[in-house]
Amino acid sequence: MASEIPLIPEVPQALREAAQVGKLIPFVGAGVSRLAGCPDWDGFADAALNVFVEQGKFNHAQLDQIKHLGPRIKLSMALSLQERFGIQIDFRNLLHQGPLVEHVAGQRLYSDLAKIGKTFVTTNYDEWLDEQFFYGPTGMSAEETPSASPAPAPRTVYHRPEELTVANLNQENVVIHLHGSVKNPGGMVMTTPDYVHHYATERGVGGSNEGNYVLNFLAHLFTHKTVLFVGYGLDELEILEYVILKARTTKGVETRHFLLQGFFSHERELMISLRTYYRECGIHLIPFLKDDEGWDQLAHVLESFGQSVPASSTAVLQEFKEMGALLDG
Repeated sequence: MASEIPLIPEVPQALREAAQVGKLIPFVGAGVSRLAGCPDWDGFADAALNVFVEQGKFNHAQLDQIKHLGPRIKLSMALSLQERFGIQIDFRNLLHQGPLVEHVAGQRLYSDLAKIGKTFVTTNYDEWLDEQFFYGPTGMSAEETPSASPAPAPRTVYHRPEELTVANLNQENVVIHLHGSVKNPGGMVMTTPDYVHHYATERGVGGSNEGNYVLNFLAHLFTHKTVLFVGYGLDELEILEYVILKARTTKGVETRHFLLQGFFSHERELMISLRTYYRECGIHLIPFLKDDEGWDQLAHVLESFGQSVPASSTAVLQEFKEMGALLDG
């Protein structure tokens, strides 16, 4: 039945075709980096505050008082403490507890992602997408694979708002950090005021997003590319809300974006409702079953997708364009 939740979902034909012509852009969220050893949002915010607990500038009683607050508020408090005491938070150390090349599961996961797309957009601050990892299939042992795999290859990294351009999106082997990167902690979008400023809409003549690199970039991305959202939970949908808003302004637009989302078997009715909701917004929901392994099941889904949806390079896409021009001529 179409309403059943599979362990490994089938790849939609439209997604496969987008990968083959170089138009598929994986849009990567915190759920992916969490499988590679990074903390979730709450853990990240708590770790930032613990920096000041360890320095004796914030105590456990104060920490307990704010434990119910959201991560953005906690991060705002941590940044305030950083400014007050002049103690710099090492955000990279909070996200990466050790060298990436020593994290086998992370290498496998991001190696599979590299088979799906050539250009990536992410709301994550971590550096997992800043390099392309080459890793063998799951059946290989941890001892076999590293010696048989090439060293990671660096990608071009863009993380400043002014770097969010159409030209950079159309490059190959690129990662665009939509909310900044640990490479520039001062530019990371973490607090509510940061988000408000980052997505500020100043409508210009003709309804353009005048002066806002971020909104112009997203408008182009969602209009001209096929996006696969991966690693976003139901509580991390700020970006999807923007996509939905854009989709509702364009009537009759064919579904062209995709969302990989895990569900437990008892969430079947929720899955059905969300599938209808997202379809109306131009997003095709691809559900997978979490009963056996929880969110870890995403790694198996990405491995399967990596084997069956090989991404083409921008050179192949250019060949398609040239062939089309010849046929039109």
